[in-house]
Amino acid sequence: MGLLSKMLGGRPGETAINETLGDAVRVLPGVTAHTLRYNHQPNASGAVSGVVDVVDSSTFLEVLRTVRRVLDGLLGSGADRVTFYLTGRTPDGVSVTPGDLGLSQPPTGREIAQRLLS
Repeated sequence: MGLLSKMLGGRPGETAINETLGDAVRVLPGVTAHTLRYNHQPNASGAVSGVVDVVDSSTFLEVLRTVRRVLDGLLGSGADRVTFYLTGRTPDGVSVTPGDLGLSQPPTGREIAQRLLS
């Protein structure tokens, strides 16, 4: 369980998670906009969905890493069970998916941690 979850006596609410994720992604170099949204799921920790406008695919890769790190701090081991329904969009309108970066589609937080944070 993450530090914030421990302090609150359970997992943080969707609003707090969305605000924290939005703040972390918004300041990444190369991110120009996002519609990132986290929601709790009954049979998993949750799902992150949305589109992130990025300058290139390497920026989208950093978005995935950042979201996973933030969720780890908020959800602890529950971040492994979050499903990532995120897509990047470059300035020329081309979509970048986790599958384009060698991940499954959609990846879980566990896969992102194992493949991108190790």
